[in-house]
Amino acid sequence: MDFLFAVVAFFMLIVPGLVSEWFYNWLSRVRQRTIVATTLIFNLLIFIINMIGLQIFNDVFDVQDLYEHFLCLHFDVKYGILSIIVAIILGVLFGILARIFWIRNSRTEN
Repeated sequence: MDFLFAVVAFFMLIVPGLVSEWFYNWLSRVRQRTIVATTLIFNLLIFIINMIGLQIFNDVFDVQDLYEHFLCLHFDVKYGILSIIVAIILGVLFGILARIFWIRNSRTEN
């Protein structure tokens, strides 16, 4: 049972970064593909944003408190949905910003 919990927790922390990276690459159309680096950066940003929100609303101050909240089944679903929503917002926002700055830089180089 602990192994299953570890697998679910791992996927809940990694998948939002992959979703965010997919939206970022789709919108920015960047030619360089560094999936691992951008995924880890987006995961860190998503985790920080979620921890700030959980600190404000649920009094989760560290990872041990987060682990105790993950033991409750309905919290897993809420955290997963919140992470995916934050991932989509970050991916779209940074994808649009990268597209704008990439177009601006490509025009000045030519």
